[in-house]
Amino acid sequence: MQKLVSDARTAFGRGDPTFSAGFDIDARARVSMTKIRKEIDLIVGAVEPIGWQCVRVEPFLASVEIDFVRNA
Repeated sequence: MQKLVSDARTAFGRGDPTFSAGFDIDARARVSMTKIRKEIDLIVGAVEPIGWQCVRVEPFLASVEIDFVRNA
């Protein structure tokens, strides 16, 4: 999580218009949707205070991609 927040701060400081984050889901572990939603909330809650706004959360194969744009 610290690396993710550090990357988000670096991208914001550089002036990047977008930032993407994501995590993998272990398909063999039968992870519940509740745990997946908690992880999404944790990531969004850590990145949005930096100045990013979550615009998309999308599953991709066995992972979740979360896209952010700069707050206006």
